[in-house]
Amino acid sequence: MVSFRKLGLLLATWMAVAAVPAKSAELVLQVEPTFPADQIREVYAPLLSYLNRSTGFRFTLRVAPNFNQHWRELRAGGGGDVVFEEGHFFDYRHKRSGYLPLARTVEDSAFVIAVADPDIVAEGREGIVGRTVASLGAPNLGHVLVFDSFRNPLAQPEIRAISSKWSDGPDLIFAGDVEGTLLPSYMAEENPALTGIWRSRSVPGRVFSASPRLPEADRARIAEALLRLHEDPEAFLILNELRSERFVATEAAAYDGLERLLSTTFGYVPPRQAAAAAAPAPAATPAPAPTGTP
Repeated sequence: MVSFRKLGLLLATWMAVAAVPAKSAELVLQVEPTFPADQIREVYAPLLSYLNRSTGFRFTLRVAPNFNQHWRELRAGGGGDVVFEEGHFFDYRHKRSGYLPLARTVEDSAFVIAVADPDIVAEGREGIVGRTVASLGAPNLGHVLVFDSFRNPLAQPEIRAISSKWSDGPDLIFAGDVEGTLLPSYMAEENPALTGIWRSRSVPGRVFSASPRLPEADRARIAEALLRLHEDPEAFLILNELRSERFVATEAAAYDGLERLLSTTFGYVPPRQAAAAAAPAPAATPAPAPTGTP
């Protein structure tokens, strides 16, 4: 027979165990390498803090050292539990690896080639042909949009991947290293000393997507947190770092076809070919049994 003293000890032990909070699930947020490694962690720290307290998960940041590596990992099927990237990467990731959209920036994405030289400005769009233009590495969205617009190999700007962040571009112009710079459209508008002479078409904005391995309930929890972020007291700090006013709901169909912007990039495989390569080989049809000679 169990004594009251033992029952009391058992109850106290159970209450102590119950009082210990369950360990939060750890998730990885992967982002594009649009800043140097040390700076990008500062940029995304407020967002990670918000997601941790609003979802109950513990997010860590992952970023490739450059866009080439980001693209290489994407082609290999790699990716974080949640990814935040431009639409051409998402469309590829969705069609090859099944990632699902959670939310997107309310702003569309567009890029501008801007220059300081009035003689180049006077020539307009054609003035940038054959001239040096600073950029982040390929295949960032701005880069592929440039070559989607300038399709003649003999009449293209000379894109140089020498920027470690978009804001390097204007400094490189004034240092005499390049004649123009590729910039997100919002950044071009903030540089009155520069004049845009080419602007890309607009495409749906940067998008958060989730791995299909993540349970549906977890995806919904993260999406809800992103969609309500603008209501948070710290929203301005978080969204200002990410250069967006808010996140809104979206669907994969809004990005359909953007992966084709990568078609001239090394390693690109069209969706049907990729699916065929991943499919198991059909089972061999057994040969008919030999028949006897009459």
